[in-house]
Amino acid sequence: MSIAQTIKAFTLYEFVKAHALTLKYLFKPKATINYPFEKNPLSPRFRGEHALRRYPNGEERCIACKLCEAVCPAQAITIESEPRADGSRRTTRYDIDMT
Repeated sequence: MSIAQTIKAFTLYEFVKAHALTLKYLFKPKATINYPFEKNPLSPRFRGEHALRRYPNGEERCIACKLCEAVCPAQAITIESEPRADGSRRTTRYDIDMT
């Protein structure tokens, strides 16, 4: 055993070093939050949660083109549609799987 190793073993260098690290993190601000009661600030890039929007008269804005279903990278959007009597196409089912 070298002299440096003997001194480190005698002075409990590793023990003191470990406790110093513990004390360092003990007094730092916590990284976790109590979610339902505290919320993180939203990113400026956040665009909002996906939802099916409607006109003021209550009619859906979706024309069932299925483009959002096609471009969704997570394949989370499901759209089913059928033609109306006037010839336009509207959605019968619009699901977003947020799990």
